Amino acid sequence: MRLIDDTGVNMGIVTIDEAFSRTWEKGYDLVEVGPSENPPVCRMLDFGKLKYKERKKRASSKQGAGGELKELGLSMKISDHDLGVKITRAKKFLERGYKVKFNLLLRGREKAFQDTLAIKQLDRVVELMSDVASVDSRSKGMVGSRLFVIMTALRGKPSREDSSKHAKGKNAQGDGETGSPDEKREAS
Repeated sequence: MRLIDDTGVNMGIVTIDEAFSRTWEKGYDLVEVGPSENPPVCRMLDFGKLKYKERKKRASSKQGAGGELKELGLSMKISDHDLGVKITRAKKFLERGYKVKFNLLLRGREKAFQDTLAIKQLDRVVELMSDVASVDSRSKGMVGSRLFVIMTALRGKPSREDSSKHAKGKNAQGDGETGSPDEKREAS
């Protein structure tokens, strides 16, 4: 077989036993990289390190341009507070570059209201997310016992620093005065 060392240098044609002994001396694994060649080509490398790099590469490609999809479940009977918690979580996912899918599960007799109340519930979610996200796709009808909406982050949305700059001189209490109450006490 033809042996290539860990730095990529061709070591020539050697026997299998000689290839194994050279590889083990350096503490590497012997991996066949060209089985169809005549003679077959083998390379000295750390196989665990190779697998690790491949896993990292696959993981980073998943979070590329489109981002991974995060799903959040809703029901027709969700309270305002619980919906607010789901919206907050969805906004955090969007900031991290994920797409968000809201699944509205309809149970039993709720399925009779899929064209009216269920659509209003999803419209409410879209309205609450409209400042940071836009609708990517939406179910045209029931998918099993669910309706869904997929949302992606808006391009060029203002950052937290930008929004604090545009607060127009309002302090924490919301009145037009500038400066904190502590600064006012110190000044007087």
